[in-house]
Amino acid sequence: MLGNQEKDIVQCAAVLACELHKGQVDKAGIDYFTDHLTTVAKMGSTWKEQVVGYLHDASEDTPNSVEEVLNLLDAKLRTPLSDTDRLELADALHLLNHHLAPDRETYIQRIKSNALAKVVKMHDLTHNMDLTRIPNPAKKDYERIERYKKEYDYLSGL
Repeated sequence: MLGNQEKDIVQCAAVLACELHKGQVDKAGIDYFTDHLTTVAKMGSTWKEQVVGYLHDASEDTPNSVEEVLNLLDAKLRTPLSDTDRLELADALHLLNHHLAPDRETYIQRIKSNALAKVVKMHDLTHNMDLTRIPNPAKKDYERIERYKKEYDYLSGL
């Protein structure tokens, strides 16, 4: 059960993600915030998993750095994040930005080393592997799903 402060942080992260990803759509052509980010966030069992779920693509798919995203979040909060919480969120968000890794394999390996980043990436992959979202999946969609399955298995220790 989330306390009021945690609920406030999650709600502010949702509002921020909606603002930052306005106009973006997923591979199925559906609003990115409504479909993907909200789905990934709602899979989270802790407030940190939910916040990172909403913000996991913010520094990857918008012009903002992780630090800028967290500054924008702090500006929306009644009480800014504690230094400890901010650092934990920042670490996970940095790891979840594939632009900050030299290649996909290194990206996934780095994520496995951080419990928060790992669980959110597994939620992200779970949603991305749902082909029912795509009306007419093509060969490239099936190939991408196979890569995602291997990454999920690696992260889950299979």
